[in-house]
Amino acid sequence: MTRNNCAIRNALLAASMLVSPAFAADVTPERLLNPDKEPQNWLMNHRTYDGQRFSPLARINRDNVKGLKLAYAVPLAGTQGKEFIEATPLAEDGFLYITDSWGVLYKIDTTAGDAGRIVWRMDPKQSRQAANRGAALWGNLVISPSSGPARIIATDKNSGQVAWDTNVSDAEKITITGAPLPIRDKIIIGASGGDGGARDWMAALDAATGKLLWPKYTIPAPGEPGSETWKDKNNAWQTGGGAVWVTGTYDPDTNQTL
Repeated sequence: MTRNNCAIRNALLAASMLVSPAFAADVTPERLLNPDKEPQNWLMNHRTYDGQRFSPLARINRDNVKGLKLAYAVPLAGTQGKEFIEATPLAEDGFLYITDSWGVLYKIDTTAGDAGRIVWRMDPKQSRQAANRGAALWGNLVISPSSGPARIIATDKNSGQVAWDTNVSDAEKITITGAPLPIRDKIIIGASGGDGGARDWMAALDAATGKLLWPKYTIPAPGEPGSETWKDKNNAWQTGGGAVWVTGTYDPDTNQTL
């Protein structure tokens, strides 16, 4: 390669590295509603709103799956010991987004095909380890949970900078373990901790600002619909559980989530 050609190649490479983040497409409601239009991506925890978790990709099948082998590994966390990962990675155009048990959110570049590179990591400074099943993509944000205290954090997917950080509960028993569910302009989350005596709930946040829009307890108080099913004299509804510890589903036709 001549010196001029080498210089041109290097200039183009540098330019592409500078401008490519600006062209990262926003994750719109339309994209989330139509995942089959981009089967190479996995934009939600379940991939589809119906929660089937089925990929239409056919390059790996029952005939060749026995030939799979490790291509590369990317070490995550590793500073505290006894760490674990329960998150489903999100995939968009060659980049992965995943959380660990400290709530740390990673963006990993896999476009090379034979190596993975951590582009950025967002550390929420979580006070303790907790189950964390992943993040959500909305607009240009990656939205992930943190526990101790329970928070929802939106990170700019290009820069890795926090866009908003919302504390949703100071209760020690409450954790947010399920990946958020993006629906239109809202982020749906659920509280865990029912096995520890917490009264759990679902809530919606404004996706653009993180403002808490509404909470809904999963265990009804006296006088609320369904309270007639809690017939006791011990006020069990106050510590009745009802944890929402996994990501729910959504029916666009009826505009209902469960």
